[in-house]
Amino acid sequence: MIIYVYYKFLVSEFPQVAINVRRIQSQLTAEFIGLKCSMLKRPNADEEGRETWMEVYDVGDVNQNQFIDRLSELALKEGLPAPRRNEIFIPIH
Repeated sequence: MIIYVYYKFLVSEFPQVAINVRRIQSQLTAEFIGLKCSMLKRPNADEEGRETWMEVYDVGDVNQNQFIDRLSELALKEGLPAPRRNEIFIPIH
């Protein structure tokens, strides 16, 4: 299962958001064995000067609810931009 989390924020907030996301992803990979994380962003800011970022979590066999709860807790603690929207996809075999 792969969890995509996307949100928008002002371009000027980039440095701190990047630091906070990396901190969260480092913490999550320590807690959830086998977790794979990445970050993506749209190539251009929107008309209001906001970037759209997407955190990607390939959770494998990790308990989905436990992972999402912990991710939400860390995002709140680190003050990541809100609202954060979660989308879940599963591989097609």
